[in-house]
Amino acid sequence: MKKLLAVVLAAVLALSLGIVSLAADNPYIDLSKSADDPDVTLDVAEYVKDGAKNGTNEMNPDDDLYFILPATVTVTATDSDGTEHTFTLNGEDFTDKDLYKVKYDKGDDNTKMISKMELSEKNFDGNRGPWLKVSVKQDYTDSEYKIAPFITLTTKEDIKCDDYSTAEDGDHAILGKGYKFDIRVGKFYINNAEDPADQDYMAGDGGVILKPTKNDDNEITWEDENNTIATLKFVGDDDGKYFYPKLSTKWEDADYAEYFADQDAFIFNFKGSVAGQTKISSTSRATLELYNPYYDSDEDELTVDPENVVIYAVADDGSLNDVTASFKAIENEDGDYVFQTKTRELGVYIIAEKPYTTAAAEDVETPDDGKAIPDTGIWA
Repeated sequence: MKKLLAVVLAAVLALSLGIVSLAADNPYIDLSKSADDPDVTLDVAEYVKDGAKNGTNEMNPDDDLYFILPATVTVTATDSDGTEHTFTLNGEDFTDKDLYKVKYDKGDDNTKMISKMELSEKNFDGNRGPWLKVSVKQDYTDSEYKIAPFITLTTKEDIKCDDYSTAEDGDHAILGKGYKFDIRVGKFYINNAEDPADQDYMAGDGGVILKPTKNDDNEITWEDENNTIATLKFVGDDDGKYFYPKLSTKWEDADYAEYFADQDAFIFNFKGSVAGQTKISSTSRATLELYNPYYDSDEDELTVDPENVVIYAVADDGSLNDVTASFKAIENEDGDYVFQTKTRELGVYIIAEKPYTTAAAEDVETPDDGKAIPDTGIWA
């Protein structure tokens, strides 16, 4: 899945306010006291679609959207003499903490699905926005969640009107410090797509739940850039319950990564197992094959004797259990070297060339209060 799908530049919104009085002893238009603060609403098309689905206001769980902020926001006000003044607020200044205070609001709906909001200047093909980055949490179900987040910007300095240089002395129009306006992205919907359980995926692909075909063969494969790294085969039962198929082979979140630091070890994390959403709706135990990572295709040889390989499964409490005996090393029908097992639920597996060592645990620092750090499981 491509990380970057599209960038659409934001349209400029021209916003106007009603008449604001200008007292003789007050040489500026203080819009901060106006109750009619304008909203800047962004089109749903105006974002970089990291986790969005093409051409819609939908996004995948556990992903990010980068909404482009408007290049300019135009505010007009008329003083007591009937003179209209225009103030141009530059979008590139919205990330300047000396000029604007930013307040993030997750909206009213499904706020717990939003994990983080921030202004970002991430580089997308030379475009640094600035962006409003909205990150949402993982979901392992077929539910749909609506979100409508927004931010409130408050000026931290007085801003001169566009015709300030031509104004007469004592009649300068200034947008007062403390003026607020909102930037809203509209409504977005978070949901997983539904696929039949007979698909090919790349490792790391998410945003999908699988619906097994009842009373028929189902086969799912996961691949990386070079190999088929996992295969699941089963006959669907009458229930046909969906399950979540995302497979991660990254160690970033693994507390026990250091236990395997002195060897080449490989992790297969079927992410839905965290939420119990990888139970397989099958008539009998499914066949799971994990590729043998110690096969060197260039030399056509195994670099580690399969009899020496150790396979671990991560239990619910985070402990590592040796499940080597439940796997067998075979050459499958496609001529690939794999480790094969029977299972009713996918989990988190680690294939190692030798038993892990807990020596790394001795290097863990003790907190200042002197209490030992408890085992919290493989996931932070």
